[in-house]
Amino acid sequence: MSEAIEKSIKYVEESKLGLLITVDENRVPFIRTIGAFSNEGANIYFLTGKEADKVKHINSNPIVTFYFEQEGQPYESFKSVSIIGDASKVTEKDELDKAIEAISVRYPVIKDKVSNGEFQESAIYVVKAKAIKLADYTQSPREQLIKL
Repeated sequence: MSEAIEKSIKYVEESKLGLLITVDENRVPFIRTIGAFSNEGANIYFLTGKEADKVKHINSNPIVTFYFEQEGQPYESFKSVSIIGDASKVTEKDELDKAIEAISVRYPVIKDKVSNGEFQESAIYVVKAKAIKLADYTQSPREQLIKL
């Protein structure tokens, strides 16, 4: 694994929030803040309501971007990471259990939702990374697009 990929994954792991960017059926982009997420390498798992607009967007166009940026960075040392990939609903039980466990580290209420039967209103999706865009203004070049 390249140093840029390792640096990107570490950045994602240190992030409190991510921005999920989807496109609707009219090709209009939508951005939402996601706190209930976890990563496995460059792949991102996230929790959402089954009836959420983002689910409709993913069903019509599964290509999404998950964007991570720390707040308050000075311009000269700015960093961000974008994970670009295909999103799909996690349906396989072992993968679903693993994702629930991983997301619950960052978002503990998910375990309560599962135990109380409230999880039926929710779904977990995975973004299988196809590319990573790393911006690091302390390096040259400042931006790298890494195809996976």
